[in-house]
Amino acid sequence: MNQAYVDASWHERPDGSGVGGWGLVLLLPGELPTRYQGQLDAPDNNAAELRAVLEAVRHAPVGEPLTVYTDNEAVIASVGRGRGPHLLADLAREALDETQAREVALRVEYVPRTRRHMLSAHELANDARRGLNTPATAGPHADVLIEQRPAVPEARVSLRRHGERVTALVNLDPLSDVPPSAQALLAAVTLARAGEVLLVRRASKIAQALWQRPERALLPAAHAQLAQARQAADGLGVQVQFQQTP
Repeated sequence: MNQAYVDASWHERPDGSGVGGWGLVLLLPGELPTRYQGQLDAPDNNAAELRAVLEAVRHAPVGEPLTVYTDNEAVIASVGRGRGPHLLADLAREALDETQAREVALRVEYVPRTRRHMLSAHELANDARRGLNTPATAGPHADVLIEQRPAVPEARVSLRRHGERVTALVNLDPLSDVPPSAQALLAAVTLARAGEVLLVRRASKIAQALWQRPERALLPAAHAQLAQARQAADGLGVQVQFQQTP
């Protein structure tokens, strides 16, 4: 089943007009999540939310079912049930006309914003409203999951990119100057390809802080190792984006 997680962001300008952003995470079977975003003039947040639904339909495969997940009840009422607020009627009709033209069987369902892909859609929408491009949408990317338990000298790193899955068991050196969670992150980064964006989940706060600023390491040897790894990644054009995990 094709799925899309959508969200929007909206802000009123000083002149009374509104600017919005929409974000979309599209999930197709057997493929990595694809992320889209855009900015628009919108009278309110609900209008921006409906635009996100319209974009989900436009980016989904033609002639296949699509389930759109949102946390906006007005959108669900307008598109899913056909009885939403009157002010949204025209925008809802545009989305439904698009589903008919593309022969997409559309379902719209509620999920809380705390879901991982909803958090991503929300971040995309906020960045778009501010006129920013979320880095992860700009090039090839891979999803990375780091699994590490306290007092266990091993971490599991799973990487998934289009057409490939990689799993590595990382032996953590308790005598190293680099904290174990940062060792796991450095191992994950070595799996990246040149020019790739790594979307990393479950990296510890310590690992994130040391990656972003290696000089925070208290021991000189750790500082040098982290700085070298960061320099190598930058040289290959590898970006690391840390994802929120509810």
